[in-house]
Amino acid sequence: MDPRLQPGFLGTSASLMADLTLVAYVLLLLPGMLIGFFYARRQMFVPHHRAVMTVIVLVNWAIIGYLMINSYSQAVAPSVPGKLGEPAVLFPSVHLLFGAAAQILATILLIRMWFEYRLPSWARFEPIKRYMRLTLSLWIITVALGVVTYVTWYGAPFVGKAQDTNVIAPVATEDAAPVATEDAAPAATEDASPAPAATEESDAGGSGG
Repeated sequence: MDPRLQPGFLGTSASLMADLTLVAYVLLLLPGMLIGFFYARRQMFVPHHRAVMTVIVLVNWAIIGYLMINSYSQAVAPSVPGKLGEPAVLFPSVHLLFGAAAQILATILLIRMWFEYRLPSWARFEPIKRYMRLTLSLWIITVALGVVTYVTWYGAPFVGKAQDTNVIAPVATEDAAPVATEDAAPAATEDASPAPAATEESDAGGSGG
């Protein structure tokens, strides 16, 4: 069964995939981003912070590829820019912008974490601390916009269905990372200690491997 075509469980007109995505981002991926932040603050970069960030980024890309691209291109893109002033079009469009920025930046930082000493100095994004904080901020905004988009299209969970709009709501819209950047964030790439500390930590991890 395709979860994008099955009815959801949150009491709205959303699909099963939309409901699962909403729950995953609010209850799993967003907390995961904050856990990544926790590890980074304590300089637990390898393997803790790197592992959490890897999971968040990969899950975000999976959701983007399976759900988000198709949903936006079919349900929203045809109404841009003509109906951009309508909430059903505006919110997912802004969600897309923040989510794409978060996910791309998170992916770059993830590559930097895995291949730090193989990259030229200009590609190491140093000091990395500011980029990690920016990524976390973008991921959190992306999740919030995903929730707003869900409610705009489908109504609040267990409360009722949203009123009909001129835009056909996609099967789901909750993430982007998710990135987002996920994610975002999500592991959160939000905060590591200054670049020298991160480098020492990574070096230690590399030596251990």
